[in-house]
Amino acid sequence: MKTKLMLLAAALALSGCNSMENIPNPSPEQEKAAQLAYEDLRDGKYDEFLDQLEPQLQAYFKDNEKLMKRFSRSIPQGEYKSKTLMTKQIEEATNQPSQYKVSYEIAYPNNLVQYDVSFDKPNGSAKIRNFNIQVFGESNP
Repeated sequence: MKTKLMLLAAALALSGCNSMENIPNPSPEQEKAAQLAYEDLRDGKYDEFLDQLEPQLQAYFKDNEKLMKRFSRSIPQGEYKSKTLMTKQIEEATNQPSQYKVSYEIAYPNNLVQYDVSFDKPNGSAKIRNFNIQVFGESNP
């Protein structure tokens, strides 16, 4: 009996390892929206950046402009060396709409940026539901 339970637990654990493969990649429209939002925020094009967001997130950043500008200043300037899709997952909460979260690793000469961007679902709307940016390495002046 213990052996069967251990085998079942191992099978369940191993089946979870392939879960990212079962989730589709972002659609070309979602990829483009994520890229444009990142570049517009980095370049200080705030109106263009806000156009890529869902209305609720737009309103949040219009009310919290300092936070939007802080994100903007944290992004390294110049061209990056590489951009890699690291993870994709579907987050579901009982009191919130589901989110299709995609994480990118963007490499600069002296920095590494983790860019998390969420949409409503895979191959769904190209409007960004949520995002986060974390910069590792040298800080911007």
